[in-house]
Amino acid sequence: MKPAVTIAQVGEGEMTGCVIDGVNVFVCQVEGRFYAVHDRCSHARETLHKGTLVGHQVRCPLHGGRFNVRTGACEGPPAINPIQTFPLMLERGRVHVDVSGLEERPRPRFGPLA
Repeated sequence: MKPAVTIAQVGEGEMTGCVIDGVNVFVCQVEGRFYAVHDRCSHARETLHKGTLVGHQVRCPLHGGRFNVRTGACEGPPAINPIQTFPLMLERGRVHVDVSGLEERPRPRFGPLA
């Protein structure tokens, strides 16, 4: 677990991005619980923390794909693949995140389908 952000930086219904060991992560708080999620849309690799958070769902700012911050499940097109969630713990006023289990997925391919 590595320190990511302070608890005070993430208010209810808010999210903030950070980098932990070279991995882009966003931390959000929903209904008093904190979540840590890979900060890249599985569709076009856009930064998700610049999108919108409504309840437990983050919407990508580029094409509107939606993901559940609790599970990483894709909940709306055009994205079809989930995103990674990470374990976290709250300690000494900070959110600590473990990104060691990151599963790198292939980059999306665009253009003519073969």
